Amino acid sequence: MAGQEARHRKSKGSSQRGNKSTSPFIEEDEFEVESHSCTWTILKIFVLVLFASFLILILLPSPIDPISHRFPEAPALEGVLKPNDILSKAQHLYQNEVLGPESIVIKGDHMYTGTADGKILDIHKGEIRVLARFGQEPCGGFENEPTCGRPLGMRFDNDGYLIVCDAYLGLHKVNVATGDVHVLWPHTAPIDGELAKLFNAVVIASSGMIYFTHSSTRWDRRHFRFSILEADMTGRLIQYDPVHNTTTVLASGLSFPNGLELSRGEDFLIMAETTKARLWKYHLSGANKGAMEIVNNNLPGFPDNIQKSSSGGFWVGLAAVRSRDRFSMLEFTAPYPWMRSLMAKLPQEVMMKMLPKYGLALEIDQSGKIIRSLHDPTGEKVGSTCDLADKDGVLYLGSYYSPYMGKVYLTQQTKKS
Repeated sequence: MAGQEARHRKSKGSSQRGNKSTSPFIEEDEFEVESHSCTWTILKIFVLVLFASFLILILLPSPIDPISHRFPEAPALEGVLKPNDILSKAQHLYQNEVLGPESIVIKGDHMYTGTADGKILDIHKGEIRVLARFGQEPCGGFENEPTCGRPLGMRFDNDGYLIVCDAYLGLHKVNVATGDVHVLWPHTAPIDGELAKLFNAVVIASSGMIYFTHSSTRWDRRHFRFSILEADMTGRLIQYDPVHNTTTVLASGLSFPNGLELSRGEDFLIMAETTKARLWKYHLSGANKGAMEIVNNNLPGFPDNIQKSSSGGFWVGLAAVRSRDRFSMLEFTAPYPWMRSLMAKLPQEVMMKMLPKYGLALEIDQSGKIIRSLHDPTGEKVGSTCDLADKDGVLYLGSYYSPYMGKVYLTQQTKKS
């Protein structure tokens, strides 16, 4: 009997073990274990790849040697800077016909601009023609930009010639009737012993004297983000005398000097210093002749080109916005050179995505005070404002990267005092 019970218990145990091995619940447990194991393997691989990427980022040498600097607290978007939707109503002109119309000059019924593919364009009653080209084809690529050329600032002189700063190829004079080009100051000619790597903005006095900025002696236009991340201070303000073919350094030690404009009385220049988000005044005459002063030390963005406004002030384009209620990677990392050294190793496309998406343009008075602001809070229509030219109640917007030109109708409602 005892043997039978033992055999019964053994048989029952065998039956239970057999049932356990075929239970669907046990199979689910085994599947979950395998699933968790697979998840952990993927997670480990991801962490290893992330760690390896970070290690490579740390070990790779940085292309820049940044210096520490600080910004004042960014202004709040209130008062004259209160957001509106004026730029949100912008029209896009010449879509895919103009690539990066950096600077805009209007003369009569003609509009002139320079593009990313090295062309000077003459736009007349909607018709576009190529007026001139300073460099050689092929054009339109990162590698060939220095030989193709990149026209930036431009203005007319008293004789009707279009004076143009090409970022790579220097200062030029263009006959707008024939398209003939004459080099005034080539990029190969040193200025006070140093070569300019990035010719930028230009203005011409009634006397014929030409003033221009060059943004760096270290970085060319393709690498302008490096100049800004580095807080490079090799930019200068230059005077060019076309009669004697000489250059004079008026100011040096600037961090990406950019836009430039003459006052209506030609007694001073207004100049943008992009990296520091501020505006300078350089006195050309009077008791302060030759002196410089900061007229706005805390702009709500990083200034680009400057042009006279029809209402008596100056338009200031902003390449990127900065405000008290928006995080700015450039401001946050300004006191920490090591962080900017790491940022410089990232692809330029990644760095561009760090910029806030917001369109903003300013009008300032003669003293540098902001008197009007135009906004696109979404950045969908106007992501940045490079240059602004107004005529007959219409404001035209330039861009160093967009495949179009912007157009906004200015009304009395947009004019703030």
